[in-house]
Amino acid sequence: MKSLKFLTLRRMEAGIFLLVFFALFGTLGSIMGVPNMLNTLMKTAYSLLMETVFYLMAITVLSGALGKLLVEFGVVRLLELLLRPLMKPLFNMPGVASLGAVMTFLSDNPAIMSLTKDKNFSHYFKTFQLISFTNFAAAFGMGLIVIVFMSSLGYASAALIGLFGAFIGSLTSTRLMQFFILKEHPEYADEQTSGGNEQQISFKTEEQSLFLRVLNSLLDGGKTGVELGLAIIPGVLIISTLVMMFTFGPSNVGTDNAGQTILAYTGGPYEGIELLPKLAGKIDFLFKWMFGFEDSSLIAFPIISLGSVGAALGLMPKFQANGIIDSNTVAVFSAIGMCWSGYLSTHTAMLDSLGFRQLTSKDLIAHTIGGLVAGTSAHWLYVGIASLGSLFTPGMVEAIRGDSWMADNYNQGRSAEHVSTLQQYDDGTFIIENWYKDVEGSRIKFTVDKDSTLHISNAYTTKEGYYYVTLNEKAEGDDVHYAVFYPGEEYSKLAGNAQSGTLYLYVFIYNKQGKLVEEGYYWFRWGNPPHPKLVPPDERQSN
Repeated sequence: MKSLKFLTLRRMEAGIFLLVFFALFGTLGSIMGVPNMLNTLMKTAYSLLMETVFYLMAITVLSGALGKLLVEFGVVRLLELLLRPLMKPLFNMPGVASLGAVMTFLSDNPAIMSLTKDKNFSHYFKTFQLISFTNFAAAFGMGLIVIVFMSSLGYASAALIGLFGAFIGSLTSTRLMQFFILKEHPEYADEQTSGGNEQQISFKTEEQSLFLRVLNSLLDGGKTGVELGLAIIPGVLIISTLVMMFTFGPSNVGTDNAGQTILAYTGGPYEGIELLPKLAGKIDFLFKWMFGFEDSSLIAFPIISLGSVGAALGLMPKFQANGIIDSNTVAVFSAIGMCWSGYLSTHTAMLDSLGFRQLTSKDLIAHTIGGLVAGTSAHWLYVGIASLGSLFTPGMVEAIRGDSWMADNYNQGRSAEHVSTLQQYDDGTFIIENWYKDVEGSRIKFTVDKDSTLHISNAYTTKEGYYYVTLNEKAEGDDVHYAVFYPGEEYSKLAGNAQSGTLYLYVFIYNKQGKLVEEGYYWFRWGNPPHPKLVPPDERQSN
């Protein structure tokens, strides 16, 4: 009878799986066409592997080496000492708990499993504290990698706001989990701790020369980074690919005789059926209030973060190419990415190792709420800071809404005059419409650092500090197709206000065949006189 029941359940399970499988891919295939669906599936995975995964792996290797150096030379213990006073009043945790947050921030959630098994560490905790330690420390998982990745896109300040949001999410998740535990087991509150031996919690290697300690730390940390980079590959290629196919739509293949855009499935990468944005659009007012999302497709990032934050980061290049991310979005993504950091796939194992698997459901509820609070906190923190204007746009252009100006546009000694429009939004984002004289509708979306350096957010890719922006999607032959900007080392800057100012950019213009058409400074001035007057380096040399 037992055998019969087991076989019956297995058959039912197989039937349900096949039903879901064919419903999932049947829906994709019926809309996209089976050949297009398969081609998009493979090409998206390949594109993610080549353009995102290896880049993420480089970050994990470098951050792993840095993290190991910080551990080896006691910086981690110093940070733990500085954070210790916050533990008891905020998190109801012993001071040594801060060590777990630093460890997961430098690597990933599993880093705390070795700590909880160390009696010198765990004896500082009461039972309910040790269980909720999972919620506390895991809220900072892959924090260093997330911040480095977001900073590489030009959003360092926003990523730091996200870190503070993750802190608030951790506080919420930890306290909520402790409430659940003590409600079910009130006796845990009266436990007495035996106290551990803090001096024995050491990460220092055996006695070696300084050179060997540095070398071994770099190599061992880099090796750990490789392992972490390999671990995120399945999540990025499988989860991100599927979510993208339910997030993005068909490709733009041109226009009809009436000038209307033609959308079609070509089997290219990053195509899909736009199901998630449509569903999210039903309650977009909620996401807009909580996270400040202006585009419903952005909800894909939090969804993927439930399983893997590394996979979620794989969405960023496409979001950036579509021009739908800004500093607020990055702050929210960073907070949710760190706080959730794939907790659905790691918390069960961590609680199981502690012997409290029965509390998994309560842990997941607490941490889900914590992640939502982290993202909401990051959004409203960003709104508050941006409204002060002290972090993102200090002393730069004031709010310019729809103001137009005639701009002198000079390139390689030739001049032309045309109308461009600059608009600044409350979040510190700028948009210039019709910036390139030969292409109507050309657009640059960017943010500006304190030193007036531009970071272009609607680039479809970035390489070695260069931003690649599509100029004309319908380009053929010798038609200009894309522009490459180099914003570093004073080559692109903006300064001024609504009344007057100056902007210049160094640009390479390429045609559809990838041939360089033009190169030089495009610069724009408005007001009379332009103020403050920025002078491009080529003018300085000629003067």
